[in-house]
Amino acid sequence: MDLGPSLPDDVLAGVLRRLAPRGLAASRCVCKAWRRVVDDHCLLRADLLPLSLGGIFLNLHDLRFTQFLSRPTTGAVVSGRLDYTVPGEHGFMPPVYVRDHCNGLLLLDHCVVNPATQQWAPLPPLPPLPDPLHTEQYLLFDPTLSLNYDLLIVPDIPSELNDECEESEWPPSTLILHVFSSEAGSWEERTFGREGEAAGMLADMVGSRRHFFDRQCGFFVRQCGYWRGELYICCENCFVMRISLSNNTYQAIRMPTEDVFYLGKSINGIYCASIFQGSQLQVWFLNDQCVHGQTEWVLKHGRDIFPFLPNLNYDEQCDGPWILQDFYYCRQEEHNSYGEAYDVVYKNEAILEEKFVWDSDNDNVLEPGSRCKDSYIYFLGFHPYKEVVFLSDKFDRVLAYNWSSSRVQDLGKVFPKFYIDWNLHFHHTLVAASFPYTPCWLGELPEKLNLEAQLED
Repeated sequence: MDLGPSLPDDVLAGVLRRLAPRGLAASRCVCKAWRRVVDDHCLLRADLLPLSLGGIFLNLHDLRFTQFLSRPTTGAVVSGRLDYTVPGEHGFMPPVYVRDHCNGLLLLDHCVVNPATQQWAPLPPLPPLPDPLHTEQYLLFDPTLSLNYDLLIVPDIPSELNDECEESEWPPSTLILHVFSSEAGSWEERTFGREGEAAGMLADMVGSRRHFFDRQCGFFVRQCGYWRGELYICCENCFVMRISLSNNTYQAIRMPTEDVFYLGKSINGIYCASIFQGSQLQVWFLNDQCVHGQTEWVLKHGRDIFPFLPNLNYDEQCDGPWILQDFYYCRQEEHNSYGEAYDVVYKNEAILEEKFVWDSDNDNVLEPGSRCKDSYIYFLGFHPYKEVVFLSDKFDRVLAYNWSSSRVQDLGKVFPKFYIDWNLHFHHTLVAASFPYTPCWLGELPEKLNLEAQLED
């Protein structure tokens, strides 16, 4: 039952207007009537919500620290420096590596952090898992509903079959998942019921699993998107799983194509994109407003994009209008994946303080030029609020491609100089993962975990 306010809307709005943004967000969750008052009177400032793109976090191959390509803004500059979450001892710094992003929060190996407010909370110990190496953690956060966040552990398709599961469907009719709530401060097991048919037989999926493998960059690409309270996960490139924590249900959605593709949130919901034959780009939209609750993939864009790509002089092209914040954190001896030792000197570079407005529709639009066919294009992600995809190439540039107008913008460098200059055998300058970042300025994370961490110290 909805508990309506006892005061007229204008009077209640006057009272709520005195609250801090965090209190307003909490008041909005009290009941539908309060949410209506907050929204109708525009009490919660839109510039505090994650409604704009602030940059792209980049995980580079064989590098332990995530880099940040940021968009200039007229507001406070967000730093991609995250070492304050793990103060090093004796010159040693654990990895500072982004695993997931959702509406302004980042999931690292050891904590959840808001780079805009520099608030962070350590991750709780993982619950007992039957196969921890074949699971993924996902972050769920919607500040318009609550300042609490959830973590969800989802298993991969089993890597091996036994006699009991050889004739089983996947995913099963009921799926038991571990869910962590920052509000409760603990893990719990939840049973999710499947809506609709399974994606297929488990034996067929194990035999043909593609594991998100990107044939161009050679990495197992993590694919997910969070939209209107539901998490969409690309499961080994075999199907998309839509999970709803509100009613503990999930659905298996078939993919629009067998080509390797990239899942994410964009202007109207969940999209996927594929790049095949080097330059053929397809963008699909997941329409879930069909009759009888069915879903379908709608092709929004499909063409060869090479004629629209610029022919830049990469010998002279340096920084772009976006700022690459490259961070070194400490000095230590590391070993690459092949066991070879090398020294890296970490330092923290000052963030550019210049502030100016970046017009994502008109600034730095490039003229099409002829490109050699061996210049591969890599997919970095979707712009969350525009019909734009972010691409990179082997020539160290980030490009924004508008699929409705076929315009291309050059944003800036992909790789820090120290990363390109590494003289290592088998070293490749590649992007392993990327996360378009939307800043959230609504204040602190729940204090409970931070307080517990302080007591343990």
